[in-house]
Amino acid sequence: MKAKQILLCSFVFCFSLSCNSYKHGLSSENQITSEVQLGSVNNNVCKSLYGRVVLYVIFVDTKGTKPWSEYDITSSLDSIKKAMQWIKKKASENNKYLDIEIHYPENNHKIPIANDLPRKTLSETLFLPNFSAGLKAIQSWSDRIAVAAARTLPPDTSKIITTRNSLSDKERLIARLRDIYKTDNVALMYFVNNYYSDDLSVTFNIFSRTSIEYSIVSFKKPAIIAHEFLHLFGAWDLYITLGEKDKEAKERKVFAMKEFPNEIMAFSYRGIDSLDISPFTKYCIGWDKQLSQKYTDMILGKDIKPVKY
Repeated sequence: MKAKQILLCSFVFCFSLSCNSYKHGLSSENQITSEVQLGSVNNNVCKSLYGRVVLYVIFVDTKGTKPWSEYDITSSLDSIKKAMQWIKKKASENNKYLDIEIHYPENNHKIPIANDLPRKTLSETLFLPNFSAGLKAIQSWSDRIAVAAARTLPPDTSKIITTRNSLSDKERLIARLRDIYKTDNVALMYFVNNYYSDDLSVTFNIFSRTSIEYSIVSFKKPAIIAHEFLHLFGAWDLYITLGEKDKEAKERKVFAMKEFPNEIMAFSYRGIDSLDISPFTKYCIGWDKQLSQKYTDMILGKDIKPVKY
């Protein structure tokens, strides 16, 4: 990713970290606790990256991005499939059974959902006039699209409930998808057609217990798609950004990038077949139950004690 993309993506991810109830001890403002849950294992709607997982992909047409062509959608789906196959292969290598099903809304054989961003691009929407207003605008935008996607789903025919799902936002869309596909693990990813422009891909609400986690992806490189998907299940960014000024934090990232030279969470601009998932990321997504003391000290600092899953 370009420098601007990396900076913006990191800023958003760090924001979602600072807003969760887990204290990770990466800045002096955070309260350090005796035990810390670094990943989002068994939390929210992307609970665990093993077993059966549904990836629900929503293609969105906006005025500020190019309209989706049939080729764009087909090639993007190919990239999504390649990214998921790569993750499943890594799961198998780590003795984890993982089956990822890819689904998307389709209305009379029309796939994209038209809904304009409040501003021309994702980055402009998120940061203008300020990040707080931008985040609120993105949340409303993503909820409107979730409602449109929900309208393409088959009717709820349940006979054991007395109330019906109102399908009014992302949370209710996920609830309906869980009913349809019979799984706890539903990953939600929005795709906008901006893969050749200077924009960003972001993941929100990774550690939240009250707001649905989801990604917005502007590109179709398999490695970037896999990177954002892993964020949904608790993975951390492990690259240094232009916005990082804390010397100790930068030194920890330098260590991580040297220790894990093929890490998907550090080098997603590379070809996916040249990348791997590091022991640190395996811990964050729940594939390893315990984090090595070496990585605890060198990446997190000696005041952090990660929990055992």
